Order: sequence, then C-alpha cells, then structure tokens
Amino acid sequence: MTANTEIKLRPLAAGDLAAVTRLDATNGGESRAGFFERRLQAEQQSPTGFFSCVAERGGEVAGFLLGHLLDGEFGGLERVAVLDAVAIDPAAQRQGLARKLVGEFDRSARERGASEMRTQAQWDRPGLVEFFSAAGFRLSPRLVLERPTEYVNF
Repeated sequence: MTANTEIKLRPLAAGDLAAVTRLDATNGGESRAGFFERRLQAEQQSPTGFFSCVAERGGEVAGFLLGHLLDGEFGGLERVAVLDAVAIDPAAQRQGLARKLVGEFDRSARERGASEMRTQAQWDRPGLVEFFSAAGFRLSPRLVLERPTEYVNF
C-alpha cells in the first residue's frame, strides 16, 4: 500500500467481512469471523447503537474499527462509546489510518450523545496499548476480572 493513495472512510459492508477477518487475525492471532458476521447483523438491525468504519485505500480494505454505545452501564447515567475492535493492515500502519478511524468514531459517538469512550486491550499487545495511549486513552480506575464459568456454584 502506498501512503499517497487517498483514504476513503465508509461503513462496513458484507463484502468486507473476509478482509476484516484477515486483518483482525493478522493483528490479533486468530480468526473471529463469526464475531464480525454477528456485528454486521447487529448494526443492520440497530444502526444507532452500533458503529463500523472501514478505511479503504486504492479499493482495498486497509483498516477498520467497530464500536457500540452503552447507556447507564454499572449504574452510570452517561452514554458511553465502546471501541470493540480496530486493526490496520501491517503495510499501512503508522500512517494515521487508525487515528482517522478513532476520530470518526469519536465524532459519531458525540453526535449520538456519548460523553466518554472506552476500550480494552490485551497486555501482551504493546503496540495496541501504545496506540491507545497516543490516542488519549488512560487506564481506568476499574479492573476487568474474569474466570471460567465452570466454577459457578450458587
């Protein structure tokens, strides 16, 4: 991918799913094809609650971002934008594409009444954590805890 080709931002389409799945696996390690198919369906059913943006360069998907909106989570009263997935083609990284995608999500989230954006990142993906830091994200005072459900015995 050449840096001087114009970037086009647009919503995710069904024809993008293979490219998005490939980019995500390249950046994250394993295919989440089912997740992306379900997200596209959810966005089609509830377009105001979900967000998708594809960065297209030279007719090819160079990156994408998916997010959604939450109302009143964990007792809060504010609408929150949640960045669920972002990935950029390795050949197009460090050229501002992810920043453009986050900027578009930020604009759309504010238009829809969100006052804050949240995301999560795996600690063993330092490049992603570094990007989020550069994009203005900070550690939350909240910890995300998880465990297998096999221990549920109420």
